Amino acid sequence: HSQTPTWFFRNGFSGNGGFVNQSTMDARLEFYVKTVLNHVYSSQYGSVVVYWDVANEIMHAQNSGWEAVYGNNKTNATYVKKAFNYAYECLEYFKLTDKVKLFYNDYNTYMVVNDEIKLVNYINQGKKVCA
Repeated sequence: HSQTPTWFFRNGFSGNGGFVNQSTMDARLEFYVKTVLNHVYSSQYGSVVVYWDVANEIMHAQNSGWEAVYGNNKTNATYVKKAFNYAYECLEYFKLTDKVKLFYNDYNTYMVVNDEIKLVNYINQGKKVCA
């Protein structure tokens, strides 16, 4: 959540531009996730990557660009679900859905275990994409 630079969420990729709308951010997120996975699985090293940490520390995020664009609904974070779906689409393309696992990662999960479960269940609604 805090590792993504502020300019990624802004108009014109400018640190002082206004925040983009959700549609623009969806396109940026899809481009990023699919570009990274396609790069890896199109390379000679693709066969060694069998786990992806798709999203981190959503429950502990504060004042992130993600929240500025999508709001503060952590247990139904649409951008997290979209990130997992974009990653899963790549795995489907490369026929790796049975060989590669997608994970959600957080710290101090014992403090927010019910919210973590709600988020993972939300991510997996419709199709199980998060291990």
